Amino acid sequence: MTKSIPSNPLRVLQRAKKETLPKAHQQLESWKREGQNIKDKEIREQAIWTLSDKTFHCEGGSILGLLAGDNQDAYIQFMVAYQSICDYLDTLCDKNDSHNPDDFRAMHQALLDSLEPYEQMGDYYQYRTDFEDDGYLKKMVTRCREAIVQFPGFSAMKEDMKEVSQYYIDFQVYKHVEEDRREDLLFGYYNENKDLAPGMRWYEFSCAVASTLALYCLAAYAASGPTTKEESKRMKAAYFPWVQGLHIMLDYFIDQEEDLQENEMNFVAYYKSTEDMLERFKYIDREATKRLKGLPDEKFHLMIKKGLYALYLSDSKVKTNETFKKDAKEIIKLGGKQASFFVQNLWIFKRTV
Repeated sequence: MTKSIPSNPLRVLQRAKKETLPKAHQQLESWKREGQNIKDKEIREQAIWTLSDKTFHCEGGSILGLLAGDNQDAYIQFMVAYQSICDYLDTLCDKNDSHNPDDFRAMHQALLDSLEPYEQMGDYYQYRTDFEDDGYLKKMVTRCREAIVQFPGFSAMKEDMKEVSQYYIDFQVYKHVEEDRREDLLFGYYNENKDLAPGMRWYEFSCAVASTLALYCLAAYAASGPTTKEESKRMKAAYFPWVQGLHIMLDYFIDQEEDLQENEMNFVAYYKSTEDMLERFKYIDREATKRLKGLPDEKFHLMIKKGLYALYLSDSKVKTNETFKKDAKEIIKLGGKQASFFVQNLWIFKRTV
């Protein structure tokens, strides 16, 4: 397989269905089998549920594997294992009543360890008494490490991959502490880092640090061949914070009703009006587009951005809510005709294995 990057939405969907989605599903199935080996019933059920409920994340991440050329298999091995760590730890944090930030940070050290193939692994459950997952988390870290040592461009991109990983970790820690502390911590985190995102509001920046898109884009290019640190920084700056912010804003948009019912923090709910929200979506989309233009494989990256609109706004949560449906019609216009095309063809994400 040569590195031929598709430049139109039909070709993206055709190749994803043929190449990347089946490989992502195979990796997910292997982790389900591994999860079945966890002896503790509650932990086993949480691990299996996470893999089944969050399949969507790995399917989406697999599309960036079209950038990885002949090293697509190694990229997907890395991406599925890394994303499965993210989703597994998110579940463990959600299901924990202690809200201990030291515990959350210790567990999420696994994500940084996944990017350090020759370092000793941390003690991820040091703050959890009698917690044993029979090596499940460490096996996922090992799978990531085995993949990235096959990436010719990893040494050049490692620093930037670790940087965006750290943003994600900090967000997960602050998101899961006691409810009355979350907003202050995230606002403080924004103030410490607002130079990274001039023009973003604090809750938009919280969305930007909650995504893994930049890391997967970097990983795909690292897998495809040798690169430079300058190219890595350019790619990171294109995806972080603007594309990542748009990504998670769409995620929170469709979760508004669910989060309200469950009394969960929702960053889209901070907009003072629908008009304000729509204007900010337009602004962030413009900023994202500006930074994607001029990248290698520019058309592909712009399609990824447009595909985000389709992926989220075609969700059943939108279709069954008249208010969301109306707002979604306005938001999806930002994706143009290509977003509408993706909406009509997202059936490829239904399981085919």
